[in-house]
Parts: sequence; structure tokens; C-alpha cells
Amino acid sequence: MLIQVRACPKFAPNTNDRRGLLNDELPHCESVDVSGKQATIPQCRDPFDRAFLNLAVAGQADVLVTGDADILVLADAFAVPMLSPGSFRRQLSGDEGEAG
Repeated sequence: MLIQVRACPKFAPNTNDRRGLLNDELPHCESVDVSGKQATIPQCRDPFDRAFLNLAVAGQADVLVTGDADILVLADAFAVPMLSPGSFRRQLSGDEGEAG
């Protein structure tokens, strides 16, 4: 899924950027086999998002970081904690109390 997401122009506008990001990210990735593991997930507006939600549950993610409003709206009904990129960044830096 990482490769699929990185193919979106909004995440990396050109092929060289995509390759560079993948080279940086892939060593920190873990493969998750989701075949036959359809998780119980809340109904989402965008059917494409179901794969990300299923992956988060099957992979026992600690957190799902997303800027997708269709996913974030499900945070209260989802088994995996969800954070926006800004909230995640603040949490990592220890600035959880700051707004924005």
C-alpha cells in the first residue's frame, strides 16, 4: 500500500521524489498479510479507504496517521487510535497540549 500511496502526485510530485521517499521509508516498513483477515471496521464513505482501515487492524497498528477527513471522522468508532499528521507530529515532539 505504501507504493500505491506514494504513486499519488499529492505525496510526491515526481518519480525521483517517490523513489527517494520509498528508499527512506521501506527499511522501516513491516509486511502485513491481510489475506483472509477481514476486520470489523466502521462503514466509511470512500470504499478505497477500507483497505487502509483493514490493514491497520490486521497489522495491529499502534496508531493510524491520516489527513483523510473520511477516515478521521471514524476515529471514535475504530479499534486503532487515529491522529492527523499535525497531532502525531506534536505527540512525537512532546507538544500534545498545543492547538492546531
